[in-house]
Amino acid sequence: MVFGLCSCWPGGAITNPYIIAESRQKENFYYVPSTPNTPLHSKKNDINFSILSASHSKYSGADLQASYMPGKHVGIMASYSFANDFAKYNRFELGSGFVTALSDNWHFETYAGFGKGKISNNHSTGTSNINLTHFFIQPAVALSTENKNIQFAIVSKFAGVNFTVKDTLFNTDREPFSTSQIKSLYDQPFHIMWEPGFVFRAGWKNFQFHTGYSFSADLSNPNLHKANGNFSLGISLRINTQKNN
Repeated sequence: MVFGLCSCWPGGAITNPYIIAESRQKENFYYVPSTPNTPLHSKKNDINFSILSASHSKYSGADLQASYMPGKHVGIMASYSFANDFAKYNRFELGSGFVTALSDNWHFETYAGFGKGKISNNHSTGTSNINLTHFFIQPAVALSTENKNIQFAIVSKFAGVNFTVKDTLFNTDREPFSTSQIKSLYDQPFHIMWEPGFVFRAGWKNFQFHTGYSFSADLSNPNLHKANGNFSLGISLRINTQKNN
C-alpha cells in the first residue's frame, strides 16, 4: 500500500515516481456516448444510411447508422459505434419507435431500444475490460423545410446502463485513480445517463451532409470519468422504396 504521492525535500516536493501521473490515468474512459441515431423519416418506406465520424477532445471514432420506416407511424433503427485510443470502445444498438408529422415543418419521433458494448482500456501498467448493456428512450423534435432538404432536430436520450467489469489487469497500487473508478463500477453497476443534443442536416432529396453534438451526463454518479460529449460529422443517404403508381 502506498500512503503518499510525494515526499518532503529541502528543495521542494518530489512526486513519487511509483505512482502513475493522474493525468495519464485520466486518458482512460469508462463510458463513451455514441452519436444519437436520429432517422427523421417522413414517409412510409423511407430508408436512411449514415456514415459519421465521431470525436471528443480525447477520442475519435465512427458511427454507422441505418433506419427504415415500414409503416406510416412506425420506424426501426440500428447502429454500430467504435472509437480507438487509450480507451477502445464499441457498441451496437437496435430500436423501434413512433413517428408523426406535427405539421408540414414540424416532426416528432421517439425511439426505444437496447444495446450492448465493450470498453477496453490500455492503462499505463496494464489493461481493463468492461462490458455494457443498456436500454434507452430517445425523443426528438425537428424543424425542417417542406421538402426535407434541411432538417434541425433537438434530441434528448435517456439510457439505463449496466456496467460489468470483466477484468482489471493493471497495477492497482500504481494507478489509484483508475482503481477508484473500477471500484465505483463494482459498487454501483447501474447508471442513468442523459444525453441531450442536436442534429443538423442539409443537402438534397437523397443526399445530405450531417453534423451534430450531444452532451453526456451521468445522473447516478457524476464522478464517473467518461467522455462528456460527442461531435459528429458525416453524410446521410436517404431513399424511398415505395413504388410509384
